[in-house]
Amino acid sequence: MSVREPLRIRKALLAGAVALALTGTGVAIAWSATDTPSPAPSVSPSEPAQGKKDKSQRPQHLHSESVVKKADGTFETELSQQGTVDAVSATSVTVKSEDGFTQSYNVNADTRVIKFPAPAADGTPARGADGKRLGPSEVTIAEIATGESVRVAGVKNGNDATARNIVEGAGAGPGKGIGKGLGKGMGKGHGHGLGKLKGGTGS
Repeated sequence: MSVREPLRIRKALLAGAVALALTGTGVAIAWSATDTPSPAPSVSPSEPAQGKKDKSQRPQHLHSESVVKKADGTFETELSQQGTVDAVSATSVTVKSEDGFTQSYNVNADTRVIKFPAPAADGTPARGADGKRLGPSEVTIAEIATGESVRVAGVKNGNDATARNIVEGAGAGPGKGIGKGLGKGMGKGHGHGLGKLKGGTGS
């Protein structure tokens, strides 16, 4: 073998290695060029949050009757009603709901009558001379007149119904009116905030 043959062989091997390297690099470049990342999903603008429904659009509780089991194991039929005063006297009140349902309630010394102050001319809550919001006050049945809107919570014994709480005024609308703070109220679901009555004002 001549001296030139090993040199020729080395050159051929070197050329092959370079070609292989170039081929691999080309494949890598081609793969990198074609393997483009998928576009990120477009983020659609979020829909505007729906505003709260106006109170007039909410379902309104008109009247109900339910049987509860008391702590002593006895059962009691509780009544609740919203409507207008159809008749009133020192010992009874008759309330008529919007759907025509009418119920008469006995009024006795244990019946609490709560009256909310009328709102201002512009519809805002009534406020005293000191600027504080006027709260509800406890009155007598004599201050309840026919045609006024009221909420009544009571109990039924046989065919007789007795009012425990009568709320007239702003508290008779949807939402607040009969509930926590009245002692013998209808409990959850009928509102809050009548616990403090003696002060007559609120913040």
